[in-house]
Amino acid sequence: MTVIRINIPSKAKLPNKWDEIQPHFPHPSPRIYQDDALSVAYWALENDDFDNIVIQAPTGIGKSPIAMTIQHKFQSAYLLTPSLGLTEQYKKDYSHRLKEVRGRSNFDCWVRSGTAKGAPCYTKTGGGCKHSRREEDGGEPCPYYEQRFEAEDARLTLSNPAYLFRAVRGLTKFDQREFAIIDEAHDMESFIHDLLEVRLSAKEWQTVFGKGRFPTHLTPQDWRIELRERQQLAHDALNKAEADLGMETTEKEVEAIRDAVSKLQTALEILHQPSNVHISFEKNKWGDYLILKPIRVREYAAEILESVSKKRIMLSATILDIETFLHGLGLEDQKTLYINITKSPFPQENFNVHYVPCGSMSWAKRKYTIPKQIKALDVILKQFPNKRGVILPHSHAIRKKVVEGLIELGHGDRIRTHDSNSRARDEVLNEFFTSERDDLVLISTYVTQGFDFKGKLAEFLCILKVPYLPTNDPVIGERMMQDELAWRKIHEDTPSCPYEPPSKYSGELCGAGFTCSAPCQKWYQLQTALSIVQGAGRVVRTPEDVGHLFILDGAWQRFARNSAHLIPSWFRDNIQDAPRWLKRQL
Repeated sequence: MTVIRINIPSKAKLPNKWDEIQPHFPHPSPRIYQDDALSVAYWALENDDFDNIVIQAPTGIGKSPIAMTIQHKFQSAYLLTPSLGLTEQYKKDYSHRLKEVRGRSNFDCWVRSGTAKGAPCYTKTGGGCKHSRREEDGGEPCPYYEQRFEAEDARLTLSNPAYLFRAVRGLTKFDQREFAIIDEAHDMESFIHDLLEVRLSAKEWQTVFGKGRFPTHLTPQDWRIELRERQQLAHDALNKAEADLGMETTEKEVEAIRDAVSKLQTALEILHQPSNVHISFEKNKWGDYLILKPIRVREYAAEILESVSKKRIMLSATILDIETFLHGLGLEDQKTLYINITKSPFPQENFNVHYVPCGSMSWAKRKYTIPKQIKALDVILKQFPNKRGVILPHSHAIRKKVVEGLIELGHGDRIRTHDSNSRARDEVLNEFFTSERDDLVLISTYVTQGFDFKGKLAEFLCILKVPYLPTNDPVIGERMMQDELAWRKIHEDTPSCPYEPPSKYSGELCGAGFTCSAPCQKWYQLQTALSIVQGAGRVVRTPEDVGHLFILDGAWQRFARNSAHLIPSWFRDNIQDAPRWLKRQL
């Protein structure tokens, strides 16, 4: 792995290329550290051949102006944003410099009812639709094709990664470009994992292959053989449905078969490495499901990212561990420049992290800890009677008990919460974001990332449980086991691997527990740190914001000690004991 690290601010003298950069910078003047980061990136692009430039910059630095300036160095580029909010922000700020492309489901079809996802032009029989051709080819492009053609021709194209990854591999003019900007890059591994997950219903299986249940195979290798044998049958079913369109099949039926065949193709793609796939079955009120999940995506991610662009700039406030980040995307053998801005542009006194240990939130002990947390939350809400806040309970089981306790203590009028129902969740979030009340408290498992509570939207945040990933999840558990075995193979019986047999608390994993900082579980620890730091970044978004973060789980101290290298200095330097007004009441 070749990673060149540059910390900003730096004691060493950094290159100064502002005179060259300034004409392309989208604002009259740079924020603090923006000019340094851009000068380093420009120097590197002109003097070395980096495959990736990774920039970690705290909230408030202004990552998008950095990206929009660097893209001027290239003739063609993609801008990938995984969240709708970030996409809208780029469109608002830089619409004159880019063209957005969106998927078919965002547009109505001009020749039939419904969206363009099921339009006749998407089938072989509709290939002659004049609305799917450019004007210079005698066509009258519909809104979907009009925006797609403009984006294909644009020097800078804005897209959701899910659409672009498929478009680059499909029959479009979205070929590999010189450069790609990937914002919120810390999410890219999990995004690709979700993209490759296959969830096939029994109804879809029967739509393609006729009546009958799923085969009873249990191993990925058996499923690989099964789907290979059925691959031609699936394509034949789709060709027949398209040929019979309007006679024996409807457009919706063709669309359903096409979606099912696409899922089967993705399943075969990930089953190319059977040992890297977990297969399960699920039964719920909507039917039976076959679920295939890759355990790791590094092999697929590297290929996908390379198909999009020759070089990449990846931006995030929370890379945290550059080696683990690159390894997860299969980019560890590429040449990478890592620019790490270590200082927050916000006044230090505006962000306060309070460690308020109320006890362990392990499954066995949380019944004793939650009442203490409710007492602490009661004091916090009384201390901030006219301030809005957010409480992150980690699970709906914890959320339910906390909500009940706070209602009993008289806070029911302030609380806004929701269960797992998506419609109810959206209604609650919409009320919280639009209400003029200055005392609302949102209790949600959903808002750790992607939501900005800047200004007075939320001035305090409470984390009730260190957000470890669930080790009983079979995919997470299998990945952790693979990581442990790989580490033990090299380090067992050395000081860096005091292995002990599994205990009743560790499942099948090493039972060393508190005697080991678990260097074999870098990926697992990184996911936990990401959740905490991303959550903390929700409440202080501008230099004028003042925010308080309260961590109420006693497990925080051990996590912070063992994973100190994952906690950014701007976060770590602000950690302090509980304030006196809270200590007195506990």
